[in-house]
Formats: sequence, structure tokens, C-alpha cells
Amino acid sequence: MRKNGRGIVIISILLVISVLFCTGCKDGGILVKSPDLNVPFQSDVKVQAGELEFEGTVKRYGMGIWNMAVTAPETLEGLNISYNDEGVTAELDGLTMEIAMEDINSGAVFAQIFKAVDSAAAAGTLSCTDSEDGKIFSGEFSGGTYKLIFEPQSLTPTAVEIPSAGIFCELRGFSIITVTDPSSQSGQTAQTEQSAPMSGTEEQTVQSEETAVQSLETTISIVETEQ
Repeated sequence: MRKNGRGIVIISILLVISVLFCTGCKDGGILVKSPDLNVPFQSDVKVQAGELEFEGTVKRYGMGIWNMAVTAPETLEGLNISYNDEGVTAELDGLTMEIAMEDINSGAVFAQIFKAVDSAAAAGTLSCTDSEDGKIFSGEFSGGTYKLIFEPQSLTPTAVEIPSAGIFCELRGFSIITVTDPSSQSGQTAQTEQSAPMSGTEEQTVQSEETAVQSLETTISIVETEQ
């Protein structure tokens, strides 16, 4: 009887250990330690948000510090977005525009992706499920719920999904990077000095720049989801 009792105790201890330290996920979802995403990294991305699709490269330098360079389609090619807690610096065709954080549209696709990953990076635990696509870690942030999909063996992130906004961001070529000076990635707003009356040619140049700025604003507005 004493041996049987000891065996039951050992089995109970093993069951507790398996629950506490198991790295697998269940179909119903269990709370597990979140993967370590609080690192600087870069990745190629392919983003789909409703009818909007674009590709590019993202770099995460730290919590709330990001850069996105859009490479396709042609209508968005060359758009470069630097993002931090103060706002966004957008660059296109040599023009630079700064947008304060409070003025960023809540439906901005890039902002939602950045916030979802940062939220997961700051989380101690996340709900985890196994699927055909890999391990899915789910959580919540100010924009709603998100899902991060990881390759099962290496736990390399392969996708970010924000179901409430219809956003799916595929990650390809994910790699950790070394950051020396993240602040150097931020663009600077060009300033035009007017110390003397402008000539006709200068007025045309300013008008062209104003038109280009409007084009940049339109381009940025495209990278948003309808609210």
C-alpha cells in the first residue's frame, strides 16, 4: 500500500511538472510564456488588408521604434516610414513629412502591425494553440486582438494577423539585428528659407513641392484601413 501511495505521489508530481513546463500548445489554447520578441529584428513583409496589398521591409529597433520601407506596388514604392512614440516621419521622392502620434489614423495598417508585435513583446504570457500553419500566440492590444504565428521548431515568427482589422502580414527572412543608433533612422523635415521675394521659377518650384506633399499625404492615407 505504501508503494502504491508513493507511486501516486510521483505521478501527480510529474503531471504538475508537465503542465508547468510543457512547451507544446493545445487546440483549445493554453497560457504559456510568450516568445522573446523584445529584440531588434528585420524581416521582409507581404501585407494584405482588405483590398490593399503591399510589400517591403520592416526593422524593429526597440519597443515602439520601427522603420518600414515599401517596395511594391508601384503606387507605394519608395515610401519610407520611421515610427516612434512621438509620431511618424514619412519620406517619398525626396520629400519628408512628420505626423504627430495623436494625428496618426487609428486604422493605419503599419501602426497596428507595430503595436501588435510590441504588445506581444511586452507580454509575459500569451494564449497558444497548435495549427497546420504553426504555433499561434494570441493576445490583445488597443487595436483589438492579434495572432502571431511561429514556426513550431525554431519558434521563428512567420506572420502577424489582426482579425478585427482584416490585416495579415507575412514575415519572410526574419533575422535579429544589432542596433547602434536607432535615432539615426528618423528622417528630418526639410525647411524652406524665404529671405527675399520669390521669382516666378521659385514660385513654380514651391507649387510643385506643395503638389508633391499632397501626393505624399495621399500615399500615406492609402496605407490605412477603413474604420
